[in-house]
Amino acid sequence: MKTKAKLAIAIAFTAFGIWFYALPYIAFNGMKAAIDARDASRLAGYVNFPALKESIKGNINAKIAQQMDGAKNKNPFGVLGAALAAALINPLVDSLVTPESLAMILQGVKPKQGPETPQPQPQPQPQPQPPNAPGPTAPPESSKPKESDREQTMGYESFDRFVASVKKKGSTEEPFALVFTRDGLFSWKLSGLRMHW
Repeated sequence: MKTKAKLAIAIAFTAFGIWFYALPYIAFNGMKAAIDARDASRLAGYVNFPALKESIKGNINAKIAQQMDGAKNKNPFGVLGAALAAALINPLVDSLVTPESLAMILQGVKPKQGPETPQPQPQPQPQPQPPNAPGPTAPPESSKPKESDREQTMGYESFDRFVASVKKKGSTEEPFALVFTRDGLFSWKLSGLRMHW
């Protein structure tokens, strides 16, 4: 085999290896772009919703079990409170697995827990504008979250598990960990969430 052919094959294999290694990074950025664009159908391609919900339920159940163990000796009503909290797990999980909550987590901000009833907001009355008045302007860039407002680290935990840890810059709390698992050979999906409560 000629030297040029060997070199071309080596370059092709190297490029494939780099692309294969970068797949979960690409999936993370694709999911973030889908959330920013509020594109639910596109987001669904990056999230394994049943696995993500089970992961969150497991985290909540572990926290409740820990609280129940601590409450048994201190306060008998603490056990009742923990049991009531267990009954509210499904609505809590549903409130966390939304594009809005995932967007907050990606900024290192703890999402609001539990379903909320939207309150009607008064609609401002339009004010008459002079003929030469400029039209409405877009919100300033400074009002949007910036990449520099958060700290994130990403890396493989194993061949089939990739974790992106995110927290607000300067925060002393534990970071949120978004766990991606391999879905087939070339696809990665968000399937777990490790978060502080």
